[in-house]
Amino acid sequence: MKSLTALADVFFDNLRLTDAGDPVRAESDKVCFRKSLERFLSSGSKEDAFVVYFCFSEIFKLFGEGYDNTQKLLEMLSDHEYHSGELLSKHRDHYSHSVYAFALGLAVYAGDPVYRKVFNGFYGAESDEAAYYKFLHLWGMSALFHDIGYPFQLAHEQIKNYTEEIWGKKNPLNPFVSFGNLENFTAIPKPAAERIKTKLGLKKEFSNLDELLAYGLTLREGYDEKTVTELLRQRILHPAQFMDHGYFSAVILVKQLLAQDGFRFDREVLDVLTAILLHNSLNKYDLPASHPIALEEHPLCYLLMLCDELQNWDRLAYGKISKRDPIAWDIELEIRENEVKAKYVFESCAITDEHGKKRLNKAFEEIQDGEFVRKIKTYVSSNLTLIADAVEKPKNKKANLYASDNNFINLCDFAKAIHVSYLEFCNEMDVKRINESFEKLPLEFKVSNIEQAKSYAYKLELINCFYSSKDLDYPVVEDFKTTKFGLVGSDNLGFLCREEHVRWVKEKLNMGWKYGTDYENGAERNAKKIHKDIVPFEALSEYDRKKDEVMINNIIPLLKKFGNNIRIYSYRTGRKPDLEIAGMGHRFFIDDREQLKAKIKKVLLKYNEDYRLIVRTCFAYGADQLIAECANELGITTKAVIPAEYEDYIKVVREDCIANGHPFTEEDELRMRHLLAQTVVCKVVADPEFFYLKASEYVLNKCSKFIVLWDGVKLPLYDEKDGGKFINRGGTYHCIELAQQKGLTLNDDIHVIKCHR
Repeated sequence: MKSLTALADVFFDNLRLTDAGDPVRAESDKVCFRKSLERFLSSGSKEDAFVVYFCFSEIFKLFGEGYDNTQKLLEMLSDHEYHSGELLSKHRDHYSHSVYAFALGLAVYAGDPVYRKVFNGFYGAESDEAAYYKFLHLWGMSALFHDIGYPFQLAHEQIKNYTEEIWGKKNPLNPFVSFGNLENFTAIPKPAAERIKTKLGLKKEFSNLDELLAYGLTLREGYDEKTVTELLRQRILHPAQFMDHGYFSAVILVKQLLAQDGFRFDREVLDVLTAILLHNSLNKYDLPASHPIALEEHPLCYLLMLCDELQNWDRLAYGKISKRDPIAWDIELEIRENEVKAKYVFESCAITDEHGKKRLNKAFEEIQDGEFVRKIKTYVSSNLTLIADAVEKPKNKKANLYASDNNFINLCDFAKAIHVSYLEFCNEMDVKRINESFEKLPLEFKVSNIEQAKSYAYKLELINCFYSSKDLDYPVVEDFKTTKFGLVGSDNLGFLCREEHVRWVKEKLNMGWKYGTDYENGAERNAKKIHKDIVPFEALSEYDRKKDEVMINNIIPLLKKFGNNIRIYSYRTGRKPDLEIAGMGHRFFIDDREQLKAKIKKVLLKYNEDYRLIVRTCFAYGADQLIAECANELGITTKAVIPAEYEDYIKVVREDCIANGHPFTEEDELRMRHLLAQTVVCKVVADPEFFYLKASEYVLNKCSKFIVLWDGVKLPLYDEKDGGKFINRGGTYHCIELAQQKGLTLNDDIHVIKCHR
């Protein structure tokens, strides 16, 4: 079985953004979209979900130009859930859920040739390239926006829950909420009605959205148009027990689409709307002569209902009953021709109920006894073999939540402030000019600014600060030059500059950039995806270091311009303590790298629970670089102590490899450069006699734990034949001896990972 990330990646391997015009820009946009989805699938956070929505909206521009016209629609869903969800007895997240469902649909389309063939034939895709693009467009609209009407259901559920708590469930005296002004709300303006009529090739004209949606259901599902029209109207006016967010999601989406001049409204878009309309309750409970949605009659609706039900993991619980039975925290999948196997991973199959008794988790039990699959099969109809299983596994997915108030308005404004803070005279720019400047950026650079904004929650934690739009009783930070917060007396500005440079390097490498200097201008640099600044912070020019300082200093005054009251506060207490770990070992070994990495990561993860880890190493070929690579993959800070100047050291490592019969390829050099570029500090400690000795001693003196890759052979440290001359100084065994002399003990402090030279 595979992760959802691996399966969704198959979709992007086959995708070409055919309508994007500029091929280079289109490829960059695709990579950006793909990496954003990968980040979300790794974290599950709403901040990372936001970037997926942002990318889709920027690429397809559903409501005009880019994300700005989508922003409020999505923010309202997330904010309503966050603030209102806990007032309900049953409620789980729908914002991140929609992105998970979106990714699941990509995996099904790419992995199941039966579904792909039906979809492509249904919508007449002329080529595989066109088919993947069309699917992304239609499926993205269906999946990402299928729950945007949830605030309407939340309002209904709040009153229902409140009255039931007071007077009991199903009390005929309990009031319920319905919505007025529906005639105006669902009315279709005359110009839009004429446009729809023309685009659909019809003789009749629709006066309201109920009529339009009913026509769409008749077209695909064969339901009676007049009956459905009246049913849609009445079930919203008289919804005593239930308010259907699927209806409001479809209505809100079509109203937003029709508000755009010249929007293309055709049967494909109508299919998106009816898929959203049917996904929740209408087809399950209310339509006369309703039936399971067949793949061949409505591929979008079929997939949306399937993925909506299957996406039953890693959803934040708001309601008290929802919190009682935790759902799975992860999923493993196998998707192939006409078959989906899903393994739901639970932290525990059993829970303790409100009476203190042990019982099976309901979600776990439903999967194991087959009820979960049976229920899905009553909603959708195809020859698909659907198999679900549930297993227990310790949860290792971190929430990565910080005190900073990461709502989406803050992220957008933060990103825009970061962008213009690099520009000259930025403090003289008004908000309109800032927005215009940001809008001109390519998608990759917009997302880069958003990622930088997201990183502030983490970076500020490291100096005992956070940001919020609330008025809080904490000291306000007016500039980062002060030494009154963080580690008192430390260079907080320099610290933030180094952390930002490392974040930027990691982001560039993740997006496929490399170190390089072969370009004459920014356009050529961006096209080649190479950059001279993918180097350690110390190797940056004075100009580039100052540029980061200027940007960070400008953040605070620029944020004030947006009027969202975002301020940076200082904690009154410190963060969790640092723990520095030395990493050393043999330069050349024959063991399997992945097996060694698993053992290294096991040690690092052990300490990462209680400390902010920092891994120090000399970045020699072999063990040093392998340990640094493990730290980077786990998001752990690295610091370098190298025995020669940057370029000289790379040359020495190359010559050492060749002298020992190991080729040092261009790829090896680039890998070493990229590892060093991700260090927050790259310090030179030279030793003309033993080369590595002084640097190794420096590392060990700074660290209280030690990971060492060693074959167990105790090499002599004195040459008795040559008058007791020092030998093998700075080698692996000698470093173990030095660590023990410092007071570190084997097993407790010194973690030896056996390897063979």
